[in-house]
Amino acid sequence: MAHEGSRIPSLDGLRALSITLVVLGHLGGTRYSPVPLFFEDYANFGVRVFFVISGYLISTILIKEHTRTGTIILRGFYIRRFFRIFPAAYAFLIATLLFGEHTLRGIDIFTAFTYLVNYNLSRPWAIGHLWSLSVEEQFYLLWPLTLLLFFRKGRTLALAGIVLAPFMRAGFKMAGFSSDAIGNYFPCVADSIATGCLLALLQPEMGVWAARLYRPGFVLVPLLALSVPLWPHLSHRIGVPAYQLLGITVMNVGIALCLDIAIRRRYALLNHPALVWVGVLSYSLYLWQQPFLNRNVTTWYSAFPVNLILAVGCATLSFYCVERPFLRMRERYFPVKATETRRQGLRGNSSAQEVAHDPSLAL
Repeated sequence: MAHEGSRIPSLDGLRALSITLVVLGHLGGTRYSPVPLFFEDYANFGVRVFFVISGYLISTILIKEHTRTGTIILRGFYIRRFFRIFPAAYAFLIATLLFGEHTLRGIDIFTAFTYLVNYNLSRPWAIGHLWSLSVEEQFYLLWPLTLLLFFRKGRTLALAGIVLAPFMRAGFKMAGFSSDAIGNYFPCVADSIATGCLLALLQPEMGVWAARLYRPGFVLVPLLALSVPLWPHLSHRIGVPAYQLLGITVMNVGIALCLDIAIRRRYALLNHPALVWVGVLSYSLYLWQQPFLNRNVTTWYSAFPVNLILAVGCATLSFYCVERPFLRMRERYFPVKATETRRQGLRGNSSAQEVAHDPSLAL
């Protein structure tokens, strides 16, 4: 998700579009909301965009580190991830326990704090959105270690994740697992992240392919990707299996290609300061939109436009009062420069200086 230091071109703009889809999808159906329920199908699409971006960005960081140092320093990676992810999420959870949801069971609290919500299918709405953060955290735990051990096979492993996921979804379905399980369990949804990983690993070739790929007809790619969430509505008997076996892969690849062209061409809209600010806010906004955008309750704070104002307000407070202070603390006590210097010694100091000031790595 977002951070003010992430300055790969267009990335925050894409995050802004992603969180907009999530917010619109959840806003539909709330009291007095002008947003039709139709947008509900695109909330998950927005999450998939976040997954692809995460896979791409984390893999880019790990690849650059391995290229410079010949290894991946897991301790440094996990510490920096902790400061990036945990404070804002735990602040949200503590606030939810104190002021919001009073029906959370022990299993709900446990899975929320341990990032296992994607395996808690009976979770209440208040923490329902944490399933995607759980998937990402499981990715952060597994992928760096995988690249450290099998760096030369990274492309093969990422491609295997993409190819195997549809069969995992089919296998879970045949085994009698529910649609909720198939849509949440890591082996069934990790292909979105793996697609972003593969995009990062293929960057040397993407520069050569770009001239052939990104022609005027490329507009059909995002249109095809955007059509995929509608496939299950066309025919339950055919559309749902097609969506699970083929559609999600088509959507992931389409998102990845759109990510690549957006970074290369640096579209003005995606780099507009207003859209960038929304992208920077996207992590906190994703956390805080959930309690207010609940169509199943009729409280005053769940009615439009109050619900949207409160969601953005709480997200803004979370970003400036929680995210930024902890990120500053991270850069003060666990900077990339220090980690690199310890690994490379005096000989690697100039490289470490370069890393510390590379905005694309300031996650």
